[in-house]
Amino acid sequence: MIIPPVPRSGGTHKIVCLDAVLCPVPKFDFPHEYIEYANTIGEELIISRIADATIVITTRAWVSARTVAQSPRLELVALMAVGYDIVDVAACRARRVTVCNSPAASAESVAEHAFALYFAVKRRVIELHRMVLEGEEWPRMKNGFHRFPHMPRVARNEMLGIVGYGALGIRIEGIAKALGMKVIIAERKGLSKEATRPGRTQFDEVLQICTALMIGCPLDAETRGMIGERELQQMRPDSLVVNVARGGVMDEAALVRALNEGWIASAATDVFATEPATLGSTPLIDKCPANLTLSPHVAWYADSSLESLQMLIKGTVESYVAGSPQNMVKESWSIYEESKVEATKDQKEPRHEVVEMLVEA
Repeated sequence: MIIPPVPRSGGTHKIVCLDAVLCPVPKFDFPHEYIEYANTIGEELIISRIADATIVITTRAWVSARTVAQSPRLELVALMAVGYDIVDVAACRARRVTVCNSPAASAESVAEHAFALYFAVKRRVIELHRMVLEGEEWPRMKNGFHRFPHMPRVARNEMLGIVGYGALGIRIEGIAKALGMKVIIAERKGLSKEATRPGRTQFDEVLQICTALMIGCPLDAETRGMIGERELQQMRPDSLVVNVARGGVMDEAALVRALNEGWIASAATDVFATEPATLGSTPLIDKCPANLTLSPHVAWYADSSLESLQMLIKGTVESYVAGSPQNMVKESWSIYEESKVEATKDQKEPRHEVVEMLVEA
C-alpha cells in the first residue's frame, strides 16, 4: 500500500492526454480525473485543454513556455515519446514542472526503419519503382543500371558511421553487425582526439571515412544544426545518409544541395524540422531530388513500441505521484526535489487517500 501525495495545489490530480490517437493510454491506479483528446493542434487549443491539469501526457502536441505559464496547476509533463524537443524544458524548470520521457520505447522499431530507408536509398527502390510503372525507360534501356551513379555495395563492404549511441544507436549497431557491416561510433562533435572515448571515433573522421551514416541522437542545444554544409562536404561522394533522429539535427537546405551537387550519393529521412511537413515548410519536399527518400515520422510505429510506451507512461505517472519519479529528462532532474521542498511548505496538513499502486517498471 502506498500513500500518494496530493497535487501541490490541493485536491485531486487531473490528467489530460493531448493526442491519444497515437497510442492508447493505460489506466492509472490512484485517485484522479482523466480526460483525453484524439489530437490537439495549435497553442491556443492546447492552453485551453490543460488550463487546470496537474499532469499532461503528450506525444506530438507542443508544450511551450506560454502554455506552461498559463497552466498554474501543472506539475508533470509526461511524454509518450523518446524525444522531448516539443517541451520548453527551461520554462518548465522555472515553474517547477517536472518533465519525463519514455526512453528506448521505440528503439527496436526505429532501428529497423532506419535500415528499411537504408536499403531503399542504396538500391534506389522508389526511383526504380516509378521507372517500371512509367513503362518506357526499361524497355528502351533494356535495364535499370544507369539509375545507379555509383556501384552499389553489399552490406559487408559498408563502413557504417553511427551518430548517437544510446538505446537506438546500440540497436542500429547490432543490426549492422548482423549484416556484416563494419561499424564506427561517432564521438561528440568538437571533441579532440585526446578527449575521444575508447570505442569512439572523432566526429569529423567518421564523416570522412564512412560509406553510410545513420543519425539517431536526441535534438538539444548541442545537436541542433549539427550536420550542415561543412559536414556534408567532408563525406564521400558515394556515401549515403539516413536520419531517424530529429529534423533539426540536419540542415535541410544543406542536405538538398549536397544531393544535387553530388557531395553524397543519396539520403533518406523520417524526420523534419517542421512537422507535419508540407509544401512550403521544407526544401526536402519543395526541392526533393530523386536520390532522396522521405517517410512521415513513422519509424517508431510498431507493436513493440506501443506496448513499451504504455508500460513506461504508466510507470512514469504513477511513480511521480508516489513520490519517486522516473525517466526525468536530464534538464529536469533537480526540479522535482525543489518542488517537494515547496510542497512541504505549502501543505501544512495534506490530505491523502490510501490506494494500491501497481507500477510497471
